[in-house]
Amino acid sequence: MARPKDWHPLRESDPVPGDPEGIRGQVKHMKKIAEYLRTQAAALTAMAEADNLKGKYAEKLGEEARGLGRKLDEAEDRYREVKGHLSSWADELEEIQNKADKALGDSKDAQRVIDSHAAKADEKSTPDKKKEKESDASPEEDPALKRAKDDLEEARKRLNTAEGDYTERSNHFAGKIRSSIDDDMKDSWWTDFKAWVADAEWLKDWTERLSWLATAAGIVAMFIPVVGWVALGLTIAVTLSHITLAATGNGSWFDVVMDIGALKMARNGLKAAKAIKALQQSSRKAAAGLADDSAKTGAAAANAGARKTAARAARKRGGTSSSNRKAARARKLRMEAENRAAGKKAADEVRDAELPEATLRDKAGTIGDAKLSQQMKDIKKWRDEYPDNPTLADNAAQAQRHQNMLQGSWAVGTGLDLGDKFGNDVSGGEYDRMKGRMEAPVGQW
Repeated sequence: MARPKDWHPLRESDPVPGDPEGIRGQVKHMKKIAEYLRTQAAALTAMAEADNLKGKYAEKLGEEARGLGRKLDEAEDRYREVKGHLSSWADELEEIQNKADKALGDSKDAQRVIDSHAAKADEKSTPDKKKEKESDASPEEDPALKRAKDDLEEARKRLNTAEGDYTERSNHFAGKIRSSIDDDMKDSWWTDFKAWVADAEWLKDWTERLSWLATAAGIVAMFIPVVGWVALGLTIAVTLSHITLAATGNGSWFDVVMDIGALKMARNGLKAAKAIKALQQSSRKAAAGLADDSAKTGAAAANAGARKTAARAARKRGGTSSSNRKAARARKLRMEAENRAAGKKAADEVRDAELPEATLRDKAGTIGDAKLSQQMKDIKKWRDEYPDNPTLADNAAQAQRHQNMLQGSWAVGTGLDLGDKFGNDVSGGEYDRMKGRMEAPVGQW
């Protein structure tokens, strides 16, 4: 059952946090491990005592089997004792939380009565209110109001008692657990690391804050695209933190899956943006080539007669001096150069043209990326300029597909993020319980 979030008027936050059902789930898991260890220890002991082993290896094998069996017995004792402590703590925690929740409910009822009387007093207030005001203990005080104040004070005392019990019993069971694991078994570095992560409450808080910062950066990136790289970096940091928590049994693998999904969507978006940029450059190059050909063709058509005349003059013999023929060839070459220059000028104008201005609607189509929306508009501009060119038409179609991918990736990534942050509120706590069922440290699946 989800814990109350609003602890007004008694506290700012939950004074007795914890999840009894989650603890019981861990107890069941530890029970299975203990049973497995017990079975394996018995099997090793039987192997060591078997009298049908022959050869030089038999004695060594029996010795090793007995040693490993003893270690498994010790590990089973650990699990059995710790699960017993956790089971007892879950029962007491649930009882303490019920008392605290009852005190909270009674305090809210009392506060409503007090607020109601305060509202009525305000309605009847006069300029001389301060003079007429009496102390809370005055005999004229409304009995219902006095009873509500007493109830509120009583609820506060009961919550203080529950909070004291919570602190005392949690310390008690923590000591019991520490005593149970303080045996002759030597923990590996991985066990020590898992314990360190479990004690590092700041890591979970840090991860939660980074997650919200990544969300905020993603929103800002819609208006300032360069911030998108900051959002990506924060998402990677959150993913690494979630992997650390999940691998040590202190977090859910579901969080890791969600983070990987978000990174996949971000990667798709970056690939789509990169592809659109390449297509825009390709369209500019193709359009420049078409402009070059068109301008050269137009210029050539304009001076076709003059070039033909110059060509004939350059070839003419008899009665025509050598200097005249050279001059004619020069005129022809000059006009051909002018034609090429006209083509180059037209191509340069296409290549150097400013990107089209992007409207708000254009920017919305690229999730706020103004540069990307300009590139999309440029691709479509050259397609429309040369509608019969298959390269420009294909570039525009591909760019549209990549824009759709960009939009879809953003929608899915945003949906995953918001679903993770508010799923528990919508599901009444079921979302966190579902994630809790996907908690398992590496080596204990």
